[in-house]
Amino acid sequence: MNNNKGFTLIELLVVIAIIGILAAMTLTSLVDAREKAKIAQTKATIKQIHLAIIELEGTTGKWPGGQEPERVSETGNNNEICADDNACTCGFGARSLNAGCAGLVQNDGTFDAGLWEGPYYMPEVPADPWGNEYFFDTDYEIDVNGNGSTDSDECFVVIGSYGPNGVGNNIYDEDDIIYLMSAEGNCP
Repeated sequence: MNNNKGFTLIELLVVIAIIGILAAMTLTSLVDAREKAKIAQTKATIKQIHLAIIELEGTTGKWPGGQEPERVSETGNNNEICADDNACTCGFGARSLNAGCAGLVQNDGTFDAGLWEGPYYMPEVPADPWGNEYFFDTDYEIDVNGNGSTDSDECFVVIGSYGPNGVGNNIYDEDDIIYLMSAEGNCP
């Protein structure tokens, strides 16, 4: 009669392999859940920025940068408000939605002082979960036919994040997270 009360080496290796497989599946799910949470947080912040812009419009009659509401820009130049160096100026040198000419958290004189009742957003517009600033663009191009040709592009007014890859101004791609604020218009 054999009284071995232990496990064999094979049994231990099988148990370790099963634990390793379960751990790998759990970690993969955790990474996916974190990315989905970042996207959800970004969408929520974009909606808050949208509400701040609506409040700004309600009191001043203007959108960030002193731009006309509900209009796709027809100039095609310097209408973006974002943090990209030398690319986004809102016409007055703004490099952020926190800038005075954006009007969401401060006013540099772009908006009539008697009308501006801000800040319309908390003390500052935060960076997105990937560390990039949000942007406001009045001629954001979207390939509506999906054929890769610029002939089918239509422009929209959007608030957005460059998404996980952080690729910036005028190099828009499929991971951008945007909120459309106006109907389409002709691209400049």
